[in-house]
Amino acid sequence: MPVYRGEHYIAESIKRVVNYMDKLGLNYEIIVVSDGSEDNTYSEALKASKNYGNKVKVYHYGKNKGKGYAFLYGAIRSRGNIVVLLDADLDIPPEQVGVLLKAMEKANSDIVITDKWHPRSKVIATRFRRLTSKHFNILVMTLLGLKLRDTQTGAKAFKKYVIKDLIKDINIKRYAFDAELLYLATKKGYKITPVPSIAPIKLTGRFTPRNIWRMLLELLSIFYRHRLGIKR
Repeated sequence: MPVYRGEHYIAESIKRVVNYMDKLGLNYEIIVVSDGSEDNTYSEALKASKNYGNKVKVYHYGKNKGKGYAFLYGAIRSRGNIVVLLDADLDIPPEQVGVLLKAMEKANSDIVITDKWHPRSKVIATRFRRLTSKHFNILVMTLLGLKLRDTQTGAKAFKKYVIKDLIKDINIKRYAFDAELLYLATKKGYKITPVPSIAPIKLTGRFTPRNIWRMLLELLSIFYRHRLGIKR
């Protein structure tokens, strides 16, 4: 669970995920990574973790490096054979983890992703936000050749060997991290299965012109680096 500036919700998020995972009856660990948060995210997460023994681990580093970096930081420190990325604000509820794990087993997939544009998913967003998301995905499909409707939704499950195989080639750690990871996985022949979200997805994040520009630059970087073989 990567988190940045989440001091007001991280303790409740940890509690909700623990409660759900206990119901599943699986061996699990929750890894919270404070991505250079300047607020009390780390201390709040650490305090909350003491209620759950070794079920919850909390990490922190001093500089914000992006969700992708935080996810990989936690993933390589995980002990299980399956690693789930779940956004810490729980815009997608923890119950989605069960959907991901079930689909992974049923389809014998290496990766399962939540697809907000799946016919059975529901998206709540302004027209501008919806168009921004769809246009980004069109760019992903055009530049990277990915045949996925959605790469960005924050609930995904990976077999641990996929991450160990690809981590050395992942260059992007922020906005387009998911696109690069899924592109590399597709290139290596790993099986990716999209599933719908069990709850409506609210696209509430605001994109400034700077955010949009950085996303575009990162996407172009992936295109040049991996598809054209140009490395800086």
